[in-house]
Amino acid sequence: MKTFIYLFSALLMWVQSMNAQPNVEHLSMITTPVLLLKGNSIVSQGTGFYYALQDTAKNATVIFLVTNYHVLTGSAPSEKKPPIGDNIVFFFHKDEKNTGDLKEVRYPLFTRLGDPIWITSKTYPEADVAIIPLPSGAYQDCKVFGISEEWTKAPIKLRPSSRVTLVGYPYGYEDSVNALPIWKTGSIASEPNVDFSGKPLFVVDVSAFPGMSGSPVFAVSYGAYEMEQGGTTVGGVQKFLGIYASMEMLQEKKFLEELQSGKKEGIVITESLQLGHVWKAQLIIDMVKSINVPEYEEKILRNIQ
Repeated sequence: MKTFIYLFSALLMWVQSMNAQPNVEHLSMITTPVLLLKGNSIVSQGTGFYYALQDTAKNATVIFLVTNYHVLTGSAPSEKKPPIGDNIVFFFHKDEKNTGDLKEVRYPLFTRLGDPIWITSKTYPEADVAIIPLPSGAYQDCKVFGISEEWTKAPIKLRPSSRVTLVGYPYGYEDSVNALPIWKTGSIASEPNVDFSGKPLFVVDVSAFPGMSGSPVFAVSYGAYEMEQGGTTVGGVQKFLGIYASMEMLQEKKFLEELQSGKKEGIVITESLQLGHVWKAQLIIDMVKSINVPEYEEKILRNIQ
């Protein structure tokens, strides 16, 4: 797998191919389960998706696996806990007409020198986002479907209550025969053009579950929709909004006698607000563009076991 990261455009079939097998959406092909392992034992599972950056100077493309920091480590960046795993497994579709035909990739999370292979945000170190530049050998002989910065430019107007879709694997649930994800739909619950609590994220009202961490989030419309510049239009539109990370939990201390007579012990009730945090697409774009690919190849890729 120790091949160069750059994949020259002449080899890129997926750039021109925006359709999978009949009636399968492109967005159903860009995601992958991300299994976190300690040795050979699976310790958790999340979601990831593929993102592409075109290098026009080299006439080449770099493909990235995007997921949450906690999907790779087991904890949030601010917790600064040691990682609970040391390698991951993810998948590529080999054939867009037979989506269940997969290539399994097992990938170490650290180099021989102990350096992590993922990239985090230097501007927002608390952001629960991790990006891995992938060597071209990882997806050799596969039909890679991905998204790019262009997917953020659809002119659909977003506001609180606008519908959004998360594409991922709740509790690992998927179409196991065709290797296709689940689409969960909710709505924007905060002002999308304002950084919620001063961070580059917004809030969604959605019923999400473990395993969906790392899911890409989209605004999707196949009928009439409101445009950013005003007015409405009709047509299909899919706009990349960001990456789902976590649910807001409410902890309330109660005495057990409030729930069961005769007891005096204190307990903590944890309840989901059904409000999820989505780190914005622009953060991911900025992170990808900040990566020095030749430096990454030299420092990280050449030292992967």
